[in-house]
Amino acid sequence: MIKTVFRLIALVALVAIVFLALAIWKGGDPFRWVGRTSEQAGEMVREKSEELGREADRIKQRTDSVIATKERVKKGLRKTEDAVRELTGGKADK
Repeated sequence: MIKTVFRLIALVALVAIVFLALAIWKGGDPFRWVGRTSEQAGEMVREKSEELGREADRIKQRTDSVIATKERVKKGLRKTEDAVRELTGGKADK
């Protein structure tokens, strides 16, 4: 546990030293680059999520259509079955 705490402290110190070194050496350009790159990545993620959302909506629409068709076929089969029973008589009639 103590090793982990010391490693975290060392990592924070290393990040601070790297930050200071970059700030002194290059100024704010590397940090602005990270910001622009993350913004571009965010736009790409947004576009892809919109594309995936449209595809999911299309799949849902197809599924609903198939379910509705299945229900109509079931109703038609029940009506046909009832009509055949009326014509031929059921088991109870014999």
